[in-house]
Amino acid sequence: MPDRRELPERPRLLAAARLVGACAVSVVAQIAVEMPEGYFGARDVVTPFGAAYAVGALGITALLVLRLLRHGRRPGWSVPTLHAVHVGLFTPALASDPVVSGIVAVWNLTLLAQHFLPILDARGPEARVAESAESFLHRTGPALRHLAAVSLVLTAATVGYRLSGRRLALVVCLVLGAGVLAAALPALDRLRRAGQRSVWSLALPVVAGLASSRSPVAMLSWLAVAQLLLLGLLLSRERFTAELFRDLYDRPSRLIGASFATVISLGTVLLTFPAASASSRALAPLDALFTATSATCVTGLIVLDTPVDLSFFGQAVILALVQVGGLGIMVLSTFATLLLGGSLGLRGEQALTEVLELPSGSTAYRLTRFIVLSTLSVEAIGAAVLTWVFHDLGHGWPAAAWRGVFHSVSAFCNAGFALQSDSLIGLQGHPAGLLTFALLIVGGGLGFGVLAALWWRLIDRRRQPLSVQVVVVLAASAALLALGTAAYLWLEWDRTLGDLGPAAKVLNALFQSVTLRTAGFNSVGLDSLAPGTLLIMVLFMFVGASPGSTGGGIKTTTVVVLLAAIRGIRRSEEPRLHDRRLPREIVDRSLAILVISGSIVLGGFLALLLFEEQPFARLLFEAVSAFGTVGLSLGATPLLGTLGRLFIIVLMFVGRVGPLTVALLVGKGSRRAAHSYRFPETRIMVG
Repeated sequence: MPDRRELPERPRLLAAARLVGACAVSVVAQIAVEMPEGYFGARDVVTPFGAAYAVGALGITALLVLRLLRHGRRPGWSVPTLHAVHVGLFTPALASDPVVSGIVAVWNLTLLAQHFLPILDARGPEARVAESAESFLHRTGPALRHLAAVSLVLTAATVGYRLSGRRLALVVCLVLGAGVLAAALPALDRLRRAGQRSVWSLALPVVAGLASSRSPVAMLSWLAVAQLLLLGLLLSRERFTAELFRDLYDRPSRLIGASFATVISLGTVLLTFPAASASSRALAPLDALFTATSATCVTGLIVLDTPVDLSFFGQAVILALVQVGGLGIMVLSTFATLLLGGSLGLRGEQALTEVLELPSGSTAYRLTRFIVLSTLSVEAIGAAVLTWVFHDLGHGWPAAAWRGVFHSVSAFCNAGFALQSDSLIGLQGHPAGLLTFALLIVGGGLGFGVLAALWWRLIDRRRQPLSVQVVVVLAASAALLALGTAAYLWLEWDRTLGDLGPAAKVLNALFQSVTLRTAGFNSVGLDSLAPGTLLIMVLFMFVGASPGSTGGGIKTTTVVVLLAAIRGIRRSEEPRLHDRRLPREIVDRSLAILVISGSIVLGGFLALLLFEEQPFARLLFEAVSAFGTVGLSLGATPLLGTLGRLFIIVLMFVGRVGPLTVALLVGKGSRRAAHSYRFPETRIMVG
């Protein structure tokens, strides 16, 4: 028999929260479950049995919670019996709806396991804390976290998956959400009195949104925002969260991968909402995952036609993912922390410094502010110009403004998403439009460090000379731009450029040279490109943009360093650039990036050849485009099967995260202390 001794307050509150959460999940799930021939009926229908089940579950849960909170006794058999009933009623629905019924069954089975095997829920001894706010959060935090998480899940199902038409689900979510916020008010007030003003600065927009809500759905949405902020606040004050971030800060490569994976997961969920689809059917999960990965990794490859298959909400989700993916989670979180008057701490500063490859944390903070503010400023200017461009092409002002904002963000972040099915072919005769796109792409591809150096030199009266890094990036970008333009003109003068006048040919060749390295827009058709053009485009896509930018690829400076190393080998001297010696670790890092990136591309390309029945050149082009986060396509991506799409997803993710992760890992290893001994030398034949 379970122990009947009195429970301490903290476990008592957590047990009550679990009861309420399990009841809320089960009541809403019986509306969402698809059981046409059973007692729960079809989806979004409340049967008489379902109504009776909901009333009974709510009533019994209320009695058990009151008993638990009033008497504080450890629960007897009534609580596990209630969980077993939930499992038993949803088990028959597994045949017709394994997702919803499986969630309810696993949820309640987990709670049953925690009831009979308390070792699975061990949380350690209660800590002694001095501050009243910390003490209150220590006692109530687990219960509030549990209820807030349950409320967020139910709100996502009710609003996102359009169960909002059922009053029962709506009422349960509203009551649960309001109850969580009401229970959290004492904790927020204690934090305010402890001097944390940022709590209320976050709460004011939510309160304003709730006050202006005119429908239950809008109110639920704002409640979800409030609970998301509350959940983040509660998690930030937990010891395990601090330990997790300490581990991630010590390993920035893990931090980069985890942050991108988190954003992709959230974007996938949002894109599976029916509201994200332009039709009555929601997007398939794999299509949503592919699109979210492409947007977050600022690639631009698509399996769906963005202006046709996605609604305004879906396009807005893509825009948000592109912006977050372009700037990076670390930069955005740092800027938000600085905006609220906080700091990252020593480990956070070190991680940010390594991610941005800067000498000090103070420089990283300064560059972070510049990155966010300059990005928003440039995108705003670009949006204004492009709004005029699209209005000039015949769109009304509201539609032109939306297209201007979307394409400005997509261009500066080098994402390549467009709201025209033919990308920018409609602008091939519009010089102002193409040049605006080109300037935005180049600005985003140069790297924020280069842009900051140019800006600071512009406002600095002393006119300090530019660093070697800036000079190399500018020279390499200009050389690649000129070489790409000349090659495209030479090879495509009578092919894809054949129907254009001389000036338009030069303009479009210039634009293709700009965009093929990382942006992914196209102003001419790519179906009839010459084989030589395809090869040059593959090489340019593999090189990509510059370090610290929104683009992908192995980066321009990597190629320059390797060329300098080759020149040094030929002359039997140390590699150097602009009369500056290059450290051995930089050469090693560049070589590692080249070899590992090439191996990844070849591995992905081989996988596509094994599982896809498409031409060799087309699959190679798609593989390099995915890894380089370019987004140009010869039409192979929409025709890929399930495995092919998964391979492209992996290439996009690794292409966005991989080169920087490799650079961090190799760079970190090179700073280890040198051994005091050397191995004997040997010589082997090469070449």
